[in-house]
Amino acid sequence: MKTTLFYKIQSVFRKYSALLLDFRSNHHRNFITFLFFFLLSAIFWFFRVLSLDYEDKILYPVRYINLPEDYVILNKLPEKLTLEVKAKGRRILLSKLNLNLIPIKFDVNSFISRDTNPDSLYILTNSFKDILSEELEGVEILNIEPDTLFFRFTNMEVKKVAVKPKFNDLQAMFAPQFMINGNIVVEPDSIIISGPGSLLKNITSVFTEPLTCSDLKDTVTQTSVLEKQQSISYSQKRIYVTIPVDKYTQAEYYLPVVALNLPDSLQLKTFPERIRISYNITLSNYEKINPERIRPHVDYNDVLNNSDKKLRLFLVDTPDIINAIKFSPERVEYLLTRQ
Repeated sequence: MKTTLFYKIQSVFRKYSALLLDFRSNHHRNFITFLFFFLLSAIFWFFRVLSLDYEDKILYPVRYINLPEDYVILNKLPEKLTLEVKAKGRRILLSKLNLNLIPIKFDVNSFISRDTNPDSLYILTNSFKDILSEELEGVEILNIEPDTLFFRFTNMEVKKVAVKPKFNDLQAMFAPQFMINGNIVVEPDSIIISGPGSLLKNITSVFTEPLTCSDLKDTVTQTSVLEKQQSISYSQKRIYVTIPVDKYTQAEYYLPVVALNLPDSLQLKTFPERIRISYNITLSNYEKINPERIRPHVDYNDVLNNSDKKLRLFLVDTPDIINAIKFSPERVEYLLTRQ
């Protein structure tokens, strides 16, 4: 039955649609005449409605200016005030569309006594109802929300901190057979930050936004910005990060193991006695590595503190110009004898 009804409605719709599209028919002319008077009536009704008085709520933007010198606000303040108003419909409509709203400038310093240092401040929003009434001509303000603005102040301090680059994955940024060649240079390497002293005391450095590069085959300089921190201002907005890049090769040595912290009365022998050590190094730095700096070490203290029969291998002084260091094997067996 529902299906039959649907087809009947569809049939009627098609019938009248065809008549309306027939510009020579009387139905088409009658419909255009009806539509004209309907729209004309709607316009007159709309303007009549806008001429009547209404009570409604509108949002009014506010800006806070002239803060106390060397002080900052700790708490978050409302960016807009909710005004309960009475006005003509036209005025309320324009206000809701924000076509005639210029943010009110709230002079914070004018509410603070000059004889005292501010820690906190309470201001009743009704105290500047007259200012808003001047801005909103023809609008009667009945109420303002929130009814109170609360300001929490703290001393503004400054501090010099280091700037550090941040990477999502540094190693993935290079093309095959290429790697970083030296230290990453940040310009400037330090900046002045300012903000509440309670926040600055825990900040020793600031980081850039994560840098993204790919398929690097040559040294590159990239512009970045610093990660934002709430209530903290920076003396520098743009940071330049230079990443040195060079082609690398793999170096390999067989070197004897050196024992650390070994008493003079003992001798320690490892199995094997020589370890294969490999690492990646750029072509420009290949000749700079002295094998003595990369000799594998074991620690006698590991013998005392560990029941394992094998000792781990490590470097005492790892040069900055090498990476991907590998020992083969990674742990060695040992034998202790008295001299």
